[in-house]
Amino acid sequence: MVGCTVVKKLINRWKLLTVGITISLYVVSNYLRPPLQAHLTKFDDYHFAGDSSIVTRYHDSKNGSVVEHVLFKVPLHDGSQETIMRRGILLRRPQAKATILMCHGLGCSKQDIALLRMLFTEYNIMLFDFRAHGQDSFGQYCTLGRDEMLDVLAAAQVIKNHEKIKHIPLLVYAFSMGAVSAIEAQARQPDLFKGMILDCPFDSVEKLIRRGLDEMKISFLGYEVPLPGKKLLERCAFNRYTQPVVQAVLRFVSSLDAHGLNIMVHEVKPEKTVKKVEVPCFFIHCKNDEKVPVASIKKVFENTGSRYKHLWITGGRKHFDSFFHEPERYVRKVQRFVSRVINDNYDALPQGKITDDSMHPRAEVF
Repeated sequence: MVGCTVVKKLINRWKLLTVGITISLYVVSNYLRPPLQAHLTKFDDYHFAGDSSIVTRYHDSKNGSVVEHVLFKVPLHDGSQETIMRRGILLRRPQAKATILMCHGLGCSKQDIALLRMLFTEYNIMLFDFRAHGQDSFGQYCTLGRDEMLDVLAAAQVIKNHEKIKHIPLLVYAFSMGAVSAIEAQARQPDLFKGMILDCPFDSVEKLIRRGLDEMKISFLGYEVPLPGKKLLERCAFNRYTQPVVQAVLRFVSSLDAHGLNIMVHEVKPEKTVKKVEVPCFFIHCKNDEKVPVASIKKVFENTGSRYKHLWITGGRKHFDSFFHEPERYVRKVQRFVSRVINDNYDALPQGKITDDSMHPRAEVF
C-alpha cells in the first residue's frame, strides 16, 4: 500500500509538471513570439514575373506592413547550371524609402539575426539564410564567402525584381562572413547596392586560417608547444582532404564556430576585391576582436575603392560585439549613414576617416 501511494503521488506530480510545461509553451508560442511573425494573415502566393522566386505573402493588420516568405534559386557554383534553393523573409513597410538586405555570419541564420532588424525600423528589410545555414541546408557546403557571393547576388535580385520596391535604394548590412560575401558581390556587380554597412569583415581566408594556426597549441609533457606542421597545413588549407583540420581551426578561434557545418574552404581575398567597391561604405570593427585584428580591417578599409568611406573602431570586447557593446550609439550611427546615402547627402559623409574610440572616447563623427 505504501508503495502504491508513493507511485500515485509521483504520477500526480508528473501530471502537474506536464500541465505546467504545456501552459508555458502555449504562452511562449502565442504571446512572446517575435514581432515579425505577429498579427499576420496569409492572403496569397505568387511568382515574380520572369523570375523563379516563390513568395508567400502575409499582411500585418497591426501596422499595415507586409511580410513575404521568399524561396529563391541560387547557382551551386559560379557558372554552374545546377541550383540550390534558399529561403528569406522580406518585411515591407508602408512609405519605406529604402530596402536593407541583411547578411549573417558563419554559424548563424536569418532567425538568429532577427533582433538586428531594430536597426532599420523605417525601412524594408530582407533576411535570408546563406547556403549550409538555416533552412534547407542539407548536403550544402559553406565556402566562407566564395559561393556565398552568389547567395547575396540572388537575394538582391529578388528585391530588384519586386514590383513594389524595385524603384527605391537598396543597401546592405552585413557582418563577418556576410560582410565578406557582400564585398565580393558588390565587386562583381558594381551597381548592386547604393551603400554598405560592413561590420568586422576579415581580410582573407588564407590569413584567417594562418592566424588560427598560430594560436593553436598542443600539450606535450606538461608544456604547451606550437602545432607541428603549420606551414604544411597552411599551404594545403584549400585541399578537400585537409578540410577537417580547417574546421578544427575555425572552431578553435572563438566567434567563428563551424560546429555542425559542412565547410569546403576556398580562397577569398576581400582585401583585394574591395578595390572594386566604389559606393559609400561604413566599416565597423571591435578594438578587441580576437579573430580579425584591427590592422586587418584597416587594410580592407584602405583598399576600398570608394571615396566615401568611414571606419569606426569601437570598444567592443570580441568579434562582432560593437552592437552589443553600445547598442544605442550603434543604431544612431548606422541609421544616420543610411539616411545620408539614400538622400544623396554625400557632403555629410566622411571621406576616408578613421574614428578610434580608444583614442577619442565617445567622439561623435557624423
